[in-house]
Order: sequence, then structure tokens, then C-alpha cells
Amino acid sequence: MDGASSSGPRPYIRLTSQLKNATRSAGGEVRFRCEAIGTPPLSFTWLKNHAPIEKSRRVKVRNRENSSRLVITELDVLDSGYYQCIASNSAASVNTTSVLRVSP
Repeated sequence: MDGASSSGPRPYIRLTSQLKNATRSAGGEVRFRCEAIGTPPLSFTWLKNHAPIEKSRRVKVRNRENSSRLVITELDVLDSGYYQCIASNSAASVNTTSVLRVSP
């Protein structure tokens, strides 16, 4: 036996888009979109500087079947940092990272 399963296709996941770096002015807004395809269900997690993002009045996350969007409004210089989207399913996890720079 070659170890292959006959119970159907192997689970998989891959990103279909990469996050782009962004520079914004304080008081503005930024939108990051993360897209992946793979064996459902997919889940999405957002991190800022390696820590889970806390949703708030200014920070919104909208998850769909194959994508997730992070929107931050009323930007502050303290919002600058590394933003990472992790897409995962039963097969694996994949991620993409962006740098946000907020100028005063």
C-alpha cells in the first residue's frame, strides 16, 4: 500500500491573495482583505504584532466563507505595526503579513 486514502481528496488550503503594506494618516481608515481556498470549513485569525486583535468600535473583522476583512477606523499612530492574517482548516494553516504605518 502506498498510504493514500480512498475516502476522497486530501484536505488542502492556500492563500489566493497576499496582504499589501499600507501607509495612512492619523484619523483615516485602513482595510485589509485576506482570501484563501481550501477544504471547508476555513477559519481566519488576525494578529497585530503577533497578538490576537481585539475587536472594538474602531476595529471590525468580517469573516466570509473564503475571506476575511479587517477594517480599522479613526487610525492612531499606535495602530502602526505588523498585521497578520492566518487562514486555517483541517489540513494546515497559511498566513500573510502586512506592515501598517500611520503618520501623525
